[in-house]
Amino acid sequence: MVNDFVYLNSLISHGGKSEAEILQRIGIARNCFSLLDKNIWNSHIYIQTLRCASTGYILPVLLYECETWTITRAISKRLDAFDTWCLWKILRIPYTRHITNETARDVTACGPVHQSLKVVRFRRLRFFGQPSSYSPSRRSPPHRSRRAPSTR
Repeated sequence: MVNDFVYLNSLISHGGKSEAEILQRIGIARNCFSLLDKNIWNSHIYIQTLRCASTGYILPVLLYECETWTITRAISKRLDAFDTWCLWKILRIPYTRHITNETARDVTACGPVHQSLKVVRFRRLRFFGQPSSYSPSRRSPPHRSRRAPSTR
């Protein structure tokens, strides 16, 4: 019996939990971030432009198929840690400097990963909205066939 398999670039597990899928997504997003390390993140581009590039290139890779995730506090902390890691790399802050994550977020003027989790919730509700729009209670009444008027 197969415990885990990949279908359409998503990891499907036997238990139905999404922790392995989210960790795989974080790894893929970290790899994408590292591929752009020399050309984008270490260049002399404005911080806000770098943050927009991160939101445009890294966040979609991270949040691919997030509609099906089950997010726990531990997973939320992992996503927050990845987002903070990205911020520190964008700001070129070495780990030897002792500043708080809130200071890094204030410099880039972006909030914590909770905004990303709001995107996950929005996508989940939008994903749920598709099947719920086809519920039996919303079906239109059956069409009646038109008969020719009787001449009686």
